Amino acid sequence: MKYIKNIALLLVVVLTVISLTSDNVMAGGEKTGFLVIAPDRGYQGNEETLEVTTAFEKTHLARLVFVTLQEDYAPQVQTKLLTAVKEMKAAGAHDVVLLPLLLSPEDPYLKRVKALMGLGAPKGSATGSSPDLPIRVAPTMGDDLLIAQVLEDTAGELSQDPSKERLVIVGWGATNQEEAQAIEKTLLGLAERVKAGLPFAETHAIVFYQGQTVVSEELSKKANQEAKEALQQWARDQRLKTLVVPFGPGWKHTGSMQFKRSIANMIKELQVAFNGKEALPHPNFLRWLNKTAAGYLPPQKSDLGIVLMPHGSGAYHNEPILQAIAPLRAKYPIEVAWGMADVETLQAAIGRLEAAGARRILVLRVYDQSLSLKEDTEYVLGISHHHGDMGRMQQVRSGAILTTSGGWDADPLMAQVLLERTIEVSQSPEKETVILLAHGAGSDEKDIFWLKQMQAQADYIQTHAPKRFKEVKAATLREDWPEKRKDAVEKIRQMVTEAGKDGGRALVISNRIAGPGPYRKYLTGLEYVFNGAGIAPHPNLTKWLDRKIHQWMEEVLHTGRPLADAGAGSKLGTN
Repeated sequence: MKYIKNIALLLVVVLTVISLTSDNVMAGGEKTGFLVIAPDRGYQGNEETLEVTTAFEKTHLARLVFVTLQEDYAPQVQTKLLTAVKEMKAAGAHDVVLLPLLLSPEDPYLKRVKALMGLGAPKGSATGSSPDLPIRVAPTMGDDLLIAQVLEDTAGELSQDPSKERLVIVGWGATNQEEAQAIEKTLLGLAERVKAGLPFAETHAIVFYQGQTVVSEELSKKANQEAKEALQQWARDQRLKTLVVPFGPGWKHTGSMQFKRSIANMIKELQVAFNGKEALPHPNFLRWLNKTAAGYLPPQKSDLGIVLMPHGSGAYHNEPILQAIAPLRAKYPIEVAWGMADVETLQAAIGRLEAAGARRILVLRVYDQSLSLKEDTEYVLGISHHHGDMGRMQQVRSGAILTTSGGWDADPLMAQVLLERTIEVSQSPEKETVILLAHGAGSDEKDIFWLKQMQAQADYIQTHAPKRFKEVKAATLREDWPEKRKDAVEKIRQMVTEAGKDGGRALVISNRIAGPGPYRKYLTGLEYVFNGAGIAPHPNLTKWLDRKIHQWMEEVLHTGRPLADAGAGSKLGTN
């Protein structure tokens, strides 16, 4: 008997080891290594870079290599680059992604690394090889919203009234005219992305050249003298207040030997706003590393997180929604962000998921229409440059890949709930007119779409009811737009009045996620029967949420498309 127990125990141990080994292989057998390259900026500058990359290395297989353009040190840089690749291969990497902490694809530091490692493919999508592993080159930082937010923060600390101000962004690092123009273009592109929040009257970019590291020292001196004169010329122009912001990986050896100090000396006698604050250090650089890396990693279930975004209101309104969500918490990592694409609640929910290890996050809009808050949510998440009905808002800052979908439109699951709500108050269907009543939209186009989806729900009710109703209609109150609401209320009251004629009976059904809404207020004095329960709590809402989450997870895990959902559904009615 003891022998049998020992065999059983051994079998359990073996199966457990096999299971753990299998899980290990699935979770991270083959790894991607990340080779982070950054300019050798000098002691203080390199310390700032290390602060970012050390945090990155805690969650990724990564190595940092500082790059100098001085020819005498080219062999040492090359050795460090190749050694970093070998070390990551020894740690289990099967390929390497080069992550450039640089703004422009024409940056001379990136060119130097490509030359030293034999990476000659086109910029932005380069693939090459070292003696050890295949290498892909990630895009540089300059087109990313996260970096634009750094500029917004830096310039925002100086700005008081952008409409009366001129922003001059000062870059550094070019070795020739082509590079200077590319860096300038990148800086102006970043400024354009913050224009909605900081609408400066004028925006300019000036790029300084490398010093002793270029082939022609004469070219460098001439270009830098021209840049200095341009900077001083803008500073002297008193038509607008001039804000000077150094932006980019300028050299920074010590407190007295650094790029921003030389800029300060150029403008010290001039009336400008300048505090010497540079891009680094800023938390968005770590976020950029995390987000960019996530796009190259095969998706794992443990990487995925869900933010549910219902409109929400007070405790009694929110409670039934939370009841519908509750069964899903055991299956998925879920956070709730109440509101209408509210950046604060979204930022907090996304932050909690990121802290728990999420690298890809779905923001699921728990609304009845796929168009509701779609554009605003995409804008707040940084998926789109265009905001919707809510106007310009702040944007989330995240190191995860963010996507969004949502809205159930005419989904039969919700139509079935509305049928149940109707049956709950029905007595004589043949005499009853059912009126589905919903919030509605401000845009005529979106409101027509809303009514179209509701009419499909109305048809479902008529088709699936045990007995046919006299009529089933749909209407929107257009609650938040007084002028349009006035006309809508008149039409809805007329519907109710007509339904009550000749012994008829009006059944008004609140077509909302939860609660009765304001409909009684606008139907005062009329005869009707009202069901104000709304959708939640109902198992069908839980099923819909489960299905949407599952579909997204399956798509991410099976296709590996990290950005597949971004901006999807731009046509009316898609999501």
